Amino acid sequence: MPSFFNFTHIDPACDPPEAYQEAFELLAEIFGRLQGLRDRHCEDVVLHCLTLDLERQIVAAGLILAIQIERLARP
Repeated sequence: MPSFFNFTHIDPACDPPEAYQEAFELLAEIFGRLQGLRDRHCEDVVLHCLTLDLERQIVAAGLILAIQIERLARP
């Protein structure tokens, strides 16, 4: 999965902290693996519900991280 921070920009000082970039990459990897697991075992109701719940939690964690990055970017 491509990095969320893989883009060209003018001011490198606006880059998010490296730890935040690593956290986003980890969340993206976990999210992708959960989707793959859910797709492979879609007939198992327990796994399906569990992976859906975990995916939602990862999206929420990513949103919180994105908000914090926005707060850090403001002067």
